[in-house]
Amino acid sequence: MILWKSFGASVCGPGHIATGKPNQDSWASFHHVWGDGIAISDGLGSKPFSNLGSDAACFAVEHAFYACRDQTEIDYGFLFNLIKTNWLSRIAPLDPRDCAATCLFAFRLGDGAIRLGMLGDGLAAAVKADGSIVSLSEDKSQGFSNITVALSPNASAKDWRHLSLPEDECAAVLLCTDGVADDLDNVDGFVKGFIEAHRALAAVSANRHIREMLERWPTPKHSDDKTIACLCRKEVADEQIR
Repeated sequence: MILWKSFGASVCGPGHIATGKPNQDSWASFHHVWGDGIAISDGLGSKPFSNLGSDAACFAVEHAFYACRDQTEIDYGFLFNLIKTNWLSRIAPLDPRDCAATCLFAFRLGDGAIRLGMLGDGLAAAVKADGSIVSLSEDKSQGFSNITVALSPNASAKDWRHLSLPEDECAAVLLCTDGVADDLDNVDGFVKGFIEAHRALAAVSANRHIREMLERWPTPKHSDDKTIACLCRKEVADEQIR
């Protein structure tokens, strides 16, 4: 039998620790009879309530998936608008401009597909059964690297990137905020190595190991908050789940 497990961690970067600011990243996972998924979000550092905005983004994703659970075909425009609507409701009565945050997700609803979506920066990568990797990342070549798209009343479907692949061809999905993604010279190598290092661990052990890794992040841009979440395919013998 195939099950999907999740693990991840989010840590406050040294830059925010030094200034007494909270972690502006968030992550969440969900596992229900109707589906499984993960979401991460990076609150824009210049916004006063971006930590609340990132938390609301993860909440909005799960509730949007729930609303789509019985659909035979996922309308991405509807899904993205639903995430935005849920997010706006969650942050009210705060000004959305003060809560701006990115949003990345991966989910399965039992219809044979794994779906990835991304608004803003970071990385969403799927490891296929044959070992190849497909990914989404923000193209910053046409603008300033410190400007990114985020959830707001004006965000539209065209601001999102997304992809889907057959569930039986997907071994795992990895999501990272830009505090991790921007430091990766070899994205495919990092994704494969990360999955192999954690997929056999129990979730509690994997979460602890990831947190320790992020707290010891060695690369030059380490001052930013950092978040990683993974959704991983696992084959379980029937007697193990009785």
